[in-house]
Amino acid sequence: MIKTTLVLVFTAALSWPAAACLDLSKQPEISASGDLSRPMFAGPPNYEDVRKGDTPEPSYILTLDLPFCVTGDDFLEDGQTIDRIQLIDQKGILAKLVGEAVEVRGNDPFGEHTGHHHAPLLMTVVSASLNEEAADVSLAQTTVEAFYLYLETGDGASAAMNVIPEKRGKGPFSAVALTDFYGDLKRPLKLLEVTQLSRNRYRARYEFETRKGKVCNGSSVVTTKQVDGLNLVSSIKSESGC
Repeated sequence: MIKTTLVLVFTAALSWPAAACLDLSKQPEISASGDLSRPMFAGPPNYEDVRKGDTPEPSYILTLDLPFCVTGDDFLEDGQTIDRIQLIDQKGILAKLVGEAVEVRGNDPFGEHTGHHHAPLLMTVVSASLNEEAADVSLAQTTVEAFYLYLETGDGASAAMNVIPEKRGKGPFSAVALTDFYGDLKRPLKLLEVTQLSRNRYRARYEFETRKGKVCNGSSVVTTKQVDGLNLVSSIKSESGC
């Protein structure tokens, strides 16, 4: 039997007609790109918290650049959106790629259905490599610096232009949201440092004080992505709650 590979090029959306979705019953091998992480999940007996005696279950999770929808799996709804894939690494090839933007090829994809499954879709890894289209390290750091320097002056509109297009129109990365918060601080944000963590991830350290007197000496991990030749902010995860 000849296996075919389908590169996932669907545009993110809440739902699609079934005809536009990937039929897992007919697609034994797929390729996808995204950010690779290795979070720790709680396993048996209660699947709640490793600090309460549950078995640690470190897992490889691929957060997709482009979510897609699926059909043809008994454990998933037809048209369900997949934004993450849990990767089963039987060859031991993923450890060195954690924290990177990667391209992964895998086979026998199936929907989550047990407590050991930590993403909507799982598949066994056949091959994995760095995503050559990911943001260049030497260039992407300037994007992160510019984003926070715009926030120093409360210029949310300019800061938002350093964010990927799909996140700058609404939500916390929109020009309005950024201006409303950072333009109304008692003591404006001050960028202290940006350091490289991996190929497309950086840690930004900063400080500010809100109108209510809450002082933030914070840090966040910023992930970047290259879009049409530009290095842009794709996600920010606070490490300090502010």
